Amino acid sequence: MNERKELLTEENYERAKKKVMRLALIVLVIGFLIGGCLIATGIIKAREVEKSNEQAIQQIEQSSKARTAEQVQADINTVQEQIDTLNSEISNLRNEQQKIFMEDTGYSDRYYAKKTEIENKQNELSKLRTQLSDYKTELWKIESGYNDTSKKIAIAHNTKDTFVSQVLYMVGGFIIIATCMISLFIYIFGKRREIAAFTTQQVMPVAQEGIEKIAPSVGTAAGEIAKGIKNGLNDDKE
Repeated sequence: MNERKELLTEENYERAKKKVMRLALIVLVIGFLIGGCLIATGIIKAREVEKSNEQAIQQIEQSSKARTAEQVQADINTVQEQIDTLNSEISNLRNEQQKIFMEDTGYSDRYYAKKTEIENKQNELSKLRTQLSDYKTELWKIESGYNDTSKKIAIAHNTKDTFVSQVLYMVGGFIIIATCMISLFIYIFGKRREIAAFTTQQVMPVAQEGIEKIAPSVGTAAGEIAKGIKNGLNDDKE
């Protein structure tokens, strides 16, 4: 005949208690790992956003070259004078080319040489006009506050990543707090015997003292009651 397996043994209790304590520790560690990873990811992303903003601002400042409007305007005036001079020279060269055409009664070597000279001047003129356009754009950026606006746009472009990092902070913190609460609940569940024993030890001296003080009074009252019952029985017999 098989022996009945006892469940309520101290050995089983200690084994189950260890499992509960281990579960509390596992929950706590997992929660801290998940929450810590989320917070660390948020910190890394926030640093990336900060670095990106700094780089964008540096690029904008370098592109502006920190020049004043007066300096850019001086360059514009200089280039404009060069353009006017080249236009005058090209006009004169075309007049000379037309004169040569009339003198040589057609397309001569002198005519083509003058044409080449005019084309070289026109290429130079084209470069100056491009340079003038760049200077005017630079002046507009300075006067309109374009660089400051570009900085704001560059920072605002990374607002989404900043929001994501903040969400990671909050979620990671919430997971850690929730895990601590769950782990504490499991730990207290595993320590219920100790807690019950502690509670009993708190109340026991008071109860014992009360019993010791009340017992004599109760004993006296019980004696009086018994004596009254006995006298009543004797009276009935009589």
